[in-house]
Amino acid sequence: MTSYRKSFYFFGITLLFFVLARTALLAFYPEQFKSLGLIDILQAFLMGLRFDISSATVFLAIPLLAMNLPGKLTQNRPIQYLLSTLVFIIVVVLAGFLVCDVLYFDYVKRHITYEMFLLVGDDFILLAGMALNVYLVHAIIAIFVLIALGWLWYKIAKRPFRAAKLGIKSILVYLAFIILLVIAGRGGIGYKPVTIIDAFSSGSMAFSNLVLNGVFSVSHSMLRSQDIDHHHFDQEEALKILGMEKDFSDFPFQKTNQGTTQPRYNLVFFLIESLSFKYVDAFAHNDLGVTPNLDRLAKEGLTFTNFFAAGQRSLEGIQATLTGIPSIVGMPTIGIGLVANYSKLGQIAADNGYSTFFAQSPLRRSLRMDSIAGSLGFQNFYGKEDYPLLLDYADPDEAKYGWDYETLMFAAEKLEKSEKPFFMYIYTSTTHTPFPRLPEKLEKYPYSSDKEEGFLNTINYIDWSVGEFLKRLEKTTWFDNTIFVITADHALAHYRTGAFYDKFHIPLIIYAPKIIKPGVDDRISSQLDLFPTLVDLLDLKATFSSFGSSLVKQREAPFALVRDGSVVGIIAKDAYLSHSLHNMLETGPDNNPPHEDVLQELENKLLASDQLVFELIQANQWAN
Repeated sequence: MTSYRKSFYFFGITLLFFVLARTALLAFYPEQFKSLGLIDILQAFLMGLRFDISSATVFLAIPLLAMNLPGKLTQNRPIQYLLSTLVFIIVVVLAGFLVCDVLYFDYVKRHITYEMFLLVGDDFILLAGMALNVYLVHAIIAIFVLIALGWLWYKIAKRPFRAAKLGIKSILVYLAFIILLVIAGRGGIGYKPVTIIDAFSSGSMAFSNLVLNGVFSVSHSMLRSQDIDHHHFDQEEALKILGMEKDFSDFPFQKTNQGTTQPRYNLVFFLIESLSFKYVDAFAHNDLGVTPNLDRLAKEGLTFTNFFAAGQRSLEGIQATLTGIPSIVGMPTIGIGLVANYSKLGQIAADNGYSTFFAQSPLRRSLRMDSIAGSLGFQNFYGKEDYPLLLDYADPDEAKYGWDYETLMFAAEKLEKSEKPFFMYIYTSTTHTPFPRLPEKLEKYPYSSDKEEGFLNTINYIDWSVGEFLKRLEKTTWFDNTIFVITADHALAHYRTGAFYDKFHIPLIIYAPKIIKPGVDDRISSQLDLFPTLVDLLDLKATFSSFGSSLVKQREAPFALVRDGSVVGIIAKDAYLSHSLHNMLETGPDNNPPHEDVLQELENKLLASDQLVFELIQANQWAN
């Protein structure tokens, strides 16, 4: 067997894994692809080969080139065997990525992207343990497949080897092989190499997801932002589309609040993991019975019924609420490379005489949150390592992302001893899968670590924890002078219909009955509006930049800007659309299709927003 034949065998095995992963998506998630006919599916598989070949080539090119190098350097059995082993290791890693991607698809109904780069250190260990717990059967199947791969690799690698002698013919063949790999890696012979955006050219989200593979989406989602075209209009036109042409300056999103000489109110902000709109009975009226405390707070507070998350990851929610910056495709989020001058709510509060605290249920280093909190101006930061256990849990280590009750009781203790005024930001995570076993009195549904009943139990647990937290603080002299804001980091990706609204729809409660009049606000709003809203509620003296607008003040033509991996979207009162930054994808609502003029206006606003945020951050003109 020649080294070239061996290379093509190895390459074919690699492509087989990509095809199997695509087949698994169809088999495991038929609801996500029910809009596709047989012809569409066949076309998606055929078009997907372009992305598969490109992905496989990028990772296999170097060992394959070394394996076929003419001359004595690599044309001997020991070196060939060593290079074959390297190819085998690479294929195993790619297969592992594809398995993770297929399983991850169940969570967010899209391929994994930049968040794979967050899975380092403690988070990687936590997620590996979660995979073995929730997906044990899948892991066993994957191991058997890898054993079969190892056997097939061994049969190919041990075949008798025929060396290629150095000569004109072998050099020409090698040059042709290089050209072939270059073409394959680029995804064809076009002017530009294939990118994620090419998968969305059909305009169908389902078709695009079937075309793409997890390896390609991961490897391309963190490419340099300048490789993605964010320039859609002249800057002045973009500003005009967003109604900002009269306010044009070097920092067009800059706002100023005169503030007061003396701080008036305290603030406690809850960011609850995966608290979707539909799970709070006061909002969705589904009678699930797991949010009695939140229901009471909603009744006695100001609620926002058309409130949306900025994205589908926790870091996107934290970035939106604490910096006012949208998550932009091709640009890293806070904590993984966002480099620019930007406003920081924690720092603004500290500058106004506030004691600032950030407490989270996970480990301190999880998502690098300790560094993020410090960079945002929080003077005090706490994580899982700081909280003593207070409840009798069956397995204290089962909550991989920490216990919310312990987090809130620790936060309450700190606030009781704190100088006033204070700003406390709390990120809770017991509601993150896999769902832990809770004390019996808090389990309203049959226990499950990965089914909706398990999630409902954890919602009941965080609801009870919030209730106990407030009961404790009600005894303080400053309770009536404190504003409580409750929302989610993002919507839960599991157990939903796949409707566009459901991907981002979350509750928002502002509870301060002695300060803010109770009521219901049905304006379209999002996490991006919270930064200026909190500045106004606390009446902080500040000059800051934020994409959103204050919910305290009346706004015109509101909309929510959202991100779903490599796709962006915009939600307005009567319509929404998702976009690949090249073309429209999904539009709606289906029961009342929007007029073409409405969609065009929304598309212009979406693209103008994307352009301005990107260009201003790139030019370091987001904040002064």
